[in-house]
Amino acid sequence: MRRKLLLALLVVCLLATASLIPADAHKQSPDSAVRREVAVTIDDLPAIQANSLKEVTEITRKLLRSLTANRVPAIGFVNEGKLERPGGAEAHTALLQMWLDAGMELGNHTYSHCGVDQTPLEAYEQDVIRGETVTRQLLELKGMKLRYFRHPYLHTGPTPEYKRGLDRFLAARGYATAPVTIDNNDYVFSFIYARAKARGDAATMRRVSEAYLTYMETIFEFFERLSREALGYEVRQTLLIHASALNADHFDDLAAMMKRRGYTFVSLGRALADPAYRLPDAQVKKGLSWIHRWMIAKGQEYKPEPLEPEFITKMYEAARR
Repeated sequence: MRRKLLLALLVVCLLATASLIPADAHKQSPDSAVRREVAVTIDDLPAIQANSLKEVTEITRKLLRSLTANRVPAIGFVNEGKLERPGGAEAHTALLQMWLDAGMELGNHTYSHCGVDQTPLEAYEQDVIRGETVTRQLLELKGMKLRYFRHPYLHTGPTPEYKRGLDRFLAARGYATAPVTIDNNDYVFSFIYARAKARGDAATMRRVSEAYLTYMETIFEFFERLSREALGYEVRQTLLIHASALNADHFDDLAAMMKRRGYTFVSLGRALADPAYRLPDAQVKKGLSWIHRWMIAKGQEYKPEPLEPEFITKMYEAARR
């Protein structure tokens, strides 16, 4: 009798425990319970791979609508040279104003997107100054300061001396460097997508966007793991993507993937409060994630990030011919 009573109690306990488990628990990602943070940073404002003011405006409106809907406090990095494109500086400047009106922040990405490898330090510094004229004024009208600088191509200097000189210059002008931990080749996908969209090729657009979202999740997984290996924990991540038609059309999907992986969207300032960003970052001759730079500075082995699918590489090379 006592055994039957114990068995009955055990069954009741098991049933009660089972009732606490969500019905769709088996569908959840293994990472869905992990609490993560990411700052979304968007380069090359007003937009890349757009041939008209109409296209740039569409990209801007779609991106901002999606960022706002997903409650993403993004920062956009501006190439002020792009304000002089067809349609006029005034119209393109109004697009930057839209970013601020939507509650986003703006940063400096140089005037001409120049590379440190081809530009003497003094000329590079002048390009930085030229690239802050309009952006600084717009921010000041909002009661904000121009705080962040993003290196084109993520190249911080061809030599240690150049890097140190540029770091001193940026600090003297009140800039903090905007690092990237989740680096990727979204521009490759974006280039193919923009070409396909221009010719009305919906099948290629769909194929490229599907491959892009799969690739980006692979990239996130890689840098999450790399952060654990390098730091012993997952840093507050900083994601780099570009102001492109691809991201404008599919940021909702990208945001859904990040949420599924347990991410909360935070400001760049919140991300940079993570102590990892105060670690020495190695001078490297190519664009690399800051996680890689921290590892190299400590003498750890570089681990290449995943590449885009081979068919995407081939399509990109064909489209550029």
